[in-house]
Amino acid sequence: MTVEVQASGTPDTPTRDAPAGGGTDVVPGAVWQMRVRTKIDDLHQQLLGLESRDATSADRVARLRQQLSGVESVLGRSGVVDWLRGGKIEYAWQTIHAVERAMVELRTPEELIGLLPAYQDSATRYLKAGDRVLVDFDAAKDLAAPEVFRAKVQALLLRTHAASDEFHESARLLRNRMLGISVFALVAEALMVLVQWGSNDVRLLKPPTDAADVAAWRLLFFVLLAGALGAFISALPSMITSRSGGLPYRLPFQQGLLKLAVGPLVAVAGIMLVIGGLVETTVGSTAALLGVAIVFGAGQQAVTAFADRRAAELLTTVRKS
Repeated sequence: MTVEVQASGTPDTPTRDAPAGGGTDVVPGAVWQMRVRTKIDDLHQQLLGLESRDATSADRVARLRQQLSGVESVLGRSGVVDWLRGGKIEYAWQTIHAVERAMVELRTPEELIGLLPAYQDSATRYLKAGDRVLVDFDAAKDLAAPEVFRAKVQALLLRTHAASDEFHESARLLRNRMLGISVFALVAEALMVLVQWGSNDVRLLKPPTDAADVAAWRLLFFVLLAGALGAFISALPSMITSRSGGLPYRLPFQQGLLKLAVGPLVAVAGIMLVIGGLVETTVGSTAALLGVAIVFGAGQQAVTAFADRRAAELLTTVRKS
């Protein structure tokens, strides 16, 4: 898989004329699908130039085109389960990578010498600068032993593709974990309001003197809103300056959602500590109560910092070209 893949929604796809050299008439709506479509079109153009060399090349090119045709099926609508598992993205890019490696056999050594800098530049995104498969090339020796040269190029591509797949799997798992925590937090907040609405005997929050007649569930709801406001304010700078770094699963968006979902829970827990006397402050009015909720909601940064650190680690492991 490559850094260029991006997961997003999958709207209905309009059509266009079939590209020269292969492909279908589908114009994908999702960004990752569009980039897969563009890559497939590029490979078809390259295969068109390779098939005219001899009969053997024509047969192998036909097989590679058939292999690429299987990717066309993933450029339609996707379900939620597939979006979470990333199966279509994985299949599309691993198939493309397999075709790219197979095309090495169809190229002349001179062509591979010309393409080698591009292969190496792509590999430096994932491999260490001194990795043997990255630097073990010598133009004079390689041209004298073309079969060995092709094997070394294929080894470089194989290592690059494997490292890329591992990187994107880590990004997808982080996205899914953040999404799962966010959904759990939102469900917990909704349940808290519902339970408080159905229970008049137990109050999760002690109302201030000027809100003694306010329904307990309504007070809790406003505290949750204040916590979300605090979380939004504290997360705003990082959300504005964050970058995806080519990550395929919109991690900055998921980080922001996580903060907004966790902030209200932190606010309620913090106010419970205040009411219980574990924090040396008082809330004598509704305004003070909501103000404390905003402060505690902003404190979600301490809780969600693990996600920020992990996303930053992923960004630094891949050099943005």
